[in-house]
Amino acid sequence: MSCKTIVSLLMAGFFLCAASASAAPAAAPHTTLTIAMGDPESSEMGVVGNAFKKYVEDKTNGAIQVVCIYGGSPGDDEGERFRKVQKGTLDMALGGIANIVPLEKKLGLLTLPYLFANLNEVVAGTNGAPAELLNKYATEAGFRILTWTYTGFRFISNDKHPITKLSDMKGLKFRVPQSAVMIATYKAFGAIPSLIPWSMTFNALQSGDVDGQCYGYIGFRAMKFNEANQRYLTEVHYTYHLQPLVISERVFEKLTPEVRQILIDAGKYAQEKSLLFQVEQAEASKRELVAGGLKVSQLEDEEQWKKVAIEKVWPEMADFVGGKDAINEYLKACGKQPWN
Repeated sequence: MSCKTIVSLLMAGFFLCAASASAAPAAAPHTTLTIAMGDPESSEMGVVGNAFKKYVEDKTNGAIQVVCIYGGSPGDDEGERFRKVQKGTLDMALGGIANIVPLEKKLGLLTLPYLFANLNEVVAGTNGAPAELLNKYATEAGFRILTWTYTGFRFISNDKHPITKLSDMKGLKFRVPQSAVMIATYKAFGAIPSLIPWSMTFNALQSGDVDGQCYGYIGFRAMKFNEANQRYLTEVHYTYHLQPLVISERVFEKLTPEVRQILIDAGKYAQEKSLLFQVEQAEASKRELVAGGLKVSQLEDEEQWKKVAIEKVWPEMADFVGGKDAINEYLKACGKQPWN
């Protein structure tokens, strides 16, 4: 799918912030909003953070200042940052969807393996009616989703050997997020999942505590995993890595209606920038990594991976992500057939 195709899709109706957001009167008194993010500024998080910051500060004539803090420190993981947002002790946070599931399990349905077949389905599933449904779940838990950050399918990398078929996964130890669905998925694939905080992943790979991890090309390059013994990467499409930018509902409710709308529009604007960056830069990152020695493989039997995921992981994890009704409610919103 070309970049032009995706842009056309967005402009057709998903992102209308430019039309809806006229310059609002400056908010008073002066307010600062802090966003905590785990990845470096050179990643997709930086694209979202910078776009969101610029939009808000421009539209409020600087009355609202946005402070972006990049790169998680040891002991300060994404799950903890999301919990702080829920409590209202941190304004905003951006992180992987799996780390927000403990606060609202229905959002965990987005981690179900092979939920999305391609990027078109991901975009459709994070805009319009599906996005409204997901935000309904979020606000009930105390936070509001402003942006869905697109960071690509979670390709699998390791330091042992190329992975071209399901049996190649057997016995390999992978760092995974704190997600029951991800743990079940890797076990179903025959691998050994290991829960390691994101901020400690590079060291764990470099020391050999784990054999591999899963991330898209842009994040892989930004985190310099090629310098942490990751020599082999496989383009498997079992899950798309979505990273929500959320604001505390307590913080949001204290703002004026005008400022709230600016934040909503800024989120849509940043989401568009994130998608464009992903489409444009993923291939460039891949070329750079391959030129540096990364060996990229394709699966010979991905239908088998999908079969294992749907038959084993979905039934096992259905209740964990809100139940079959919640899954089918989301599938219906996406215009898909129900899961039987």
